[in-house]
Amino acid sequence: MIDMTDMIGIKVPKGSPIAKCVAIIRKLEPSLSISDITTRINSNEYVLFYDYTDEIGLKKIIKCYEQLSKLGINPTLFDEDGEETTIEIMRNLDGMYDEISEYIDAEAEAEDAAECGDDEE
Repeated sequence: MIDMTDMIGIKVPKGSPIAKCVAIIRKLEPSLSISDITTRINSNEYVLFYDYTDEIGLKKIIKCYEQLSKLGINPTLFDEDGEETTIEIMRNLDGMYDEISEYIDAEAEAEDAAECGDDEE
């Protein structure tokens, strides 16, 4: 059993159209086999899960949710505490990560510029 502490994930309801779900999930996570995905859906397990600090994983979960929802499938999202959460919370977390990345990039650029300015003296 995988330790799900500090993991975010998405579950797909049992009885969902497996072929459609597999197509979406495999585009996002090609390492998962059709059998793995089918088993996870039928066993009410997370079809995708990542550490909650994994920005790329978070984006995959959001994209999976959006694409499944467009097909009329009602996936369930889970936060790092294993509690059900909303797409809005996941999007807010994603936005926060984007802001942090932008801040860090700006700080690094400012440091690089300052170092280059020091070299000219």
